[in-house]
Amino acid sequence: MGGWQAVLERHAELFAELAPGASVALAARTPPRANIEQVVEPRPMLLWLRESARMGVSEGEYRGLKTLGADVLFLPEEGALDAALAHQQPMSELKRGVRDGRILVMVMRSRNELRERGWSEFFEALGLPFLGTCR
Repeated sequence: MGGWQAVLERHAELFAELAPGASVALAARTPPRANIEQVVEPRPMLLWLRESARMGVSEGEYRGLKTLGADVLFLPEEGALDAALAHQQPMSELKRGVRDGRILVMVMRSRNELRERGWSEFFEALGLPFLGTCR
């Protein structure tokens, strides 16, 4: 957790516009596709949660999509988060993992809700389409 907290603090500008309570859940994708179900056996997960002054990291328990309250869900394949964290530029490696399909991204809110919660900058930094080409 401490490693990811340092990364989030180093990239605080990506999260500056987020509303308190905005969050990203990160839950390992093992076996591959198992976590895309409504309910799964509890698994460890990380939660990036926008607090009043910063984006914080905490541990949680992933139980499936049905009970997930996060705005965005990352489902990395085994080792993808460790590889990103070990990389000299962890956010760049996270972006590469998304682009290469090693990290699945599931958006749990509507585009309007995401915009209201301030996710534009983060999505653009990861190279994820947010508002499309016609703003």
